[in-house]
Amino acid sequence: RLRRVRGNRSAASGNECYLLRAGRARINARDARKALALHEKICWECVTISPIFHSPATTKEAEAIHRESKNAIYISGGQEVVLRLQKDLENTLDLIDISNIGELHGIDTEGSSLSIGAGESHAAIAESALVAHKVPVLSELASNIGDSQTRNRGTIGGAIASKTRSSDWNAALLALDAMIHTTKTSHMAEDYFANGGLTEGELITRICFEIPSKGTYLKHTRASSTDAVVGVLVSRFEERCRVAIVGSQRVAFLCPALEAALGKRFHQDVYERKHIPDEMFVHCDDASLDYQLNLVEVLCKKAIKGCA
Repeated sequence: RLRRVRGNRSAASGNECYLLRAGRARINARDARKALALHEKICWECVTISPIFHSPATTKEAEAIHRESKNAIYISGGQEVVLRLQKDLENTLDLIDISNIGELHGIDTEGSSLSIGAGESHAAIAESALVAHKVPVLSELASNIGDSQTRNRGTIGGAIASKTRSSDWNAALLALDAMIHTTKTSHMAEDYFANGGLTEGELITRICFEIPSKGTYLKHTRASSTDAVVGVLVSRFEERCRVAIVGSQRVAFLCPALEAALGKRFHQDVYERKHIPDEMFVHCDDASLDYQLNLVEVLCKKAIKGCA
């Protein structure tokens, strides 16, 4: 923001001087006009990103609007929308706000499963007494997603639906045998990933996680973010266990060989590298293949010990 400084003129040019509040730096009127013009341009572009903003009351209404719109985007927490707009700013015509749809909210138990509405934020899940009591591993997972702004604005449904961001929730979906309910059908987590996620216009409504007897999620993050280089979630049920890994390539997968070994003897010493499918990892500039596999071994053993 700029404000004029009274009684202060440049002796050389006669231009009035202005004070830039943010940086307390003095600039002349010409520079001030350029700054204001740029500000107006940015604001106008932001306003005209979407000529039409919709706020439906139900998922059926939201889907109907999506069908009738061209290149529409659902928006709830807004984390995914920022990334989408960076790639397709000019062609985005409609934003459909689904944050106020009641059926997308709520956390409850349904028999042996925990049901979470797709519109619940990471922070709401982390702070839920019911989640902490029934599936504490989900509370811990949610509390370590991103920074406080991401946790308060981002939603579980948006994270699962995203095709551009890695997600800790992907490991939880697989390790807790989750069922993903949408406006069109219901997907088991493995089928959801195998089929490439949602179809055009499809909305996640709620996610049902099987309640384990124990569960531990550990991840190693990059120094510049909280995205997992490698994340491991180990869960135990009455007659089986699950080991799910999320890697740096945004791919989540189960480890049947390790699960079978743990079914015979649940101890960290049963871990062997051959239990992990190597093809699920690729060399990265900031994490070599050997480094990632070493992280998997360390995290798996710690997580197994935490569930013993």
